[in-house]
Amino acid sequence: MAESLLDSTSYRAIRVLAAHKAKLAVVLQEHGLHLGQESMLAQLWREDGLTQSQLAERLGVSAPAITKVVRGLERKGFVERSTDDADARVVRVCLTEQARALEGPVTEAWYRVEVAAFAALTPEQRAAIERLADAGPVPPPICPRADR
Repeated sequence: MAESLLDSTSYRAIRVLAAHKAKLAVVLQEHGLHLGQESMLAQLWREDGLTQSQLAERLGVSAPAITKVVRGLERKGFVERSTDDADARVVRVCLTEQARALEGPVTEAWYRVEVAAFAALTPEQRAAIERLADAGPVPPPICPRADR
């Protein structure tokens, strides 16, 4: 008989990541954000004015999920939707000044949580996690910013 799934590496990794997400949620809440909203903002910080379908593709989520997140960010004054100048059928999601001002503080807070989470790991363990993350199913950004 196989071992319990509770003993599997993936189950334990999911538990660790869940605890990490809970810590991130607290930090994001301090900036008026819910988990998931920071990912969309990060895409827009990298390339403002993406369409909802571009955001869905880059984040690997459904169009209805994107619509829900955009609406939430819009209500908070972080994004605005606007019609594309060249094609009125295309709606772009654009950052407000309020959202642009969050990039530094949210990014710094994110990395503080990450540094704390990895503090007890050896450099080799951190490198192994980075290799695992790089080999994962999430594709790299389509249009990375040249200055990063």
